[in-house]
Amino acid sequence: MKRNEFLQLFGFGATLLVSGCLGSCGSKTDNPQPGPGPTPTPGTVDFTIDVTAPANARLNDPAFGYVYGADNGVIVAKTATGSYVALAAACTHQGTTVSFQPAVNNFFCPNHGSRFSTSGTALNGPASTPLKVYTLVQTGNMLRITG
Repeated sequence: MKRNEFLQLFGFGATLLVSGCLGSCGSKTDNPQPGPGPTPTPGTVDFTIDVTAPANARLNDPAFGYVYGADNGVIVAKTATGSYVALAAACTHQGTTVSFQPAVNNFFCPNHGSRFSTSGTALNGPASTPLKVYTLVQTGNMLRITG
């Protein structure tokens, strides 16, 4: 093999390697946490959840205790007292989607560790602004969330 053929072949291989790495570095992995949902405009949230529907089974799972609604903009959780609450799902610090931690009965932001009470109050920072609380009315197995 001549030197210029080797260099051309080496350059082509390096190009494939770099483009493959860049393509895979930007791809998403399977993450159980949804990305930040849009922050719902006040007065636009109005949806229902059937707590007995298979799609909402995690809501009543004591180890999990929550589901998302309104295009991931609202988190609905079952508290330690057995009641349900609905809050904005985006952390007030940088908008990362929060999750509910039933063992400690609060909401947690995985990005920087902020915690929020079931009433939306910021328990520790860096977030200092509370999560918006939505109106939740339970009628039988149905939860209606508005706000």
